Amino acid sequence: MKMMSEKRTLLIPGDFPPVVSGIATYFYEIWCRLPASSNLILCPRDEGWQNFDASCSLKIVRRWIPTSNATYAKILKGLLYAFWAIQLQLSYRFQTIHCGQVLSSGFAGWLLNKLFGIPYVVYVYGSETFRFGRSRLWLSLLRLFLKNATFIIPNSHFTMDEFLTLDLPATKFKIITPGVDTAHFYPTRPDRELLERYALNGKIILLTVARLDERKGHDQVMRAVSHLGNDFPNLTYLIVGKGREEKRLRQLATELQIAERVIFTGYVPDADLPRFYNLCDLFILLNRQTRTDPRLQGDYEGFGIVFLEAAACGKPVIAGNFGGIADAVEHGISGLIINPNDLDEICQTISQLLRDDAYRQRLGAAGRERAQKYFDWSIITTKIQQIL
Repeated sequence: MKMMSEKRTLLIPGDFPPVVSGIATYFYEIWCRLPASSNLILCPRDEGWQNFDASCSLKIVRRWIPTSNATYAKILKGLLYAFWAIQLQLSYRFQTIHCGQVLSSGFAGWLLNKLFGIPYVVYVYGSETFRFGRSRLWLSLLRLFLKNATFIIPNSHFTMDEFLTLDLPATKFKIITPGVDTAHFYPTRPDRELLERYALNGKIILLTVARLDERKGHDQVMRAVSHLGNDFPNLTYLIVGKGREEKRLRQLATELQIAERVIFTGYVPDADLPRFYNLCDLFILLNRQTRTDPRLQGDYEGFGIVFLEAAACGKPVIAGNFGGIADAVEHGISGLIINPNDLDEICQTISQLLRDDAYRQRLGAAGRERAQKYFDWSIITTKIQQIL
């Protein structure tokens, strides 16, 4: 009996390791669980790509493709993705194209569909219509590429609702959230080396793992730490990550006279993140919509993988109520979703959880169970396999 051959697919993710981002993690974790021989990945030559590609078994094709966010670079990126995708199509004869960005790689998917009749799917993460909607040209292209896609893959119900406003049929949408490796992220005792390195012994620890961007809400946590200092004299805020807001946040810590309570660790590789999650008493990320930075205005958290990582480590979480967080955090079960702009509510919620050990433990245990049951990467990969 003749065996059916596996479908050959091309993934154009946009972000992919060694780039550090939620999108890069999403595609890496899924594609490393798929057969490498039939699933090709087209990526830019990001810094450190040679070492990364040599260390993994994925079938990756690297080409020179600009990664800047400048308009000219985005246009060139789309053209080059299309050019290289056509070259690869002539050699591999793909059955499906997976487009990790709606405009740049979405153009490649649309063009190959028109030239070769190949179906393509587009992944969306939230806020694209806000960021590109100010340009009639970008919005019309966004709508064109999505309209012709076989499927649109949003990362949350909130993101799907955003794109439904473009009058796209609901039948095109298949929500596939990010996931978490529950064998890598799991509860364990606080790491002694880290406790000593950051002088955290005897401290009550709030933790945020995220890029230092406006929409992540680090500044509001700092204001809460300042307000709660008298009630919790050992309260410390541990910030894992780097980004454009670091200088402003350090200045704010000084202005609030809490610089000694706020620790910036900088970048931490994924392999070490469980050690940091397991240090904290509470994980907090007060996500909100970007308003002051004109480059990112309208940007928001489409899901939030870090909430799953914290939950998988058995930690209760506090999240902001804007974006796709309701898919990542079950309010009152695995964590609490609150108004990220209401300082009184933030302080009251932190205080409530810090004073109630049993409640924190219940939330953390439920979060771990939920992560294992619904969000392990093996479960998410099965959903992707259904549309390959």
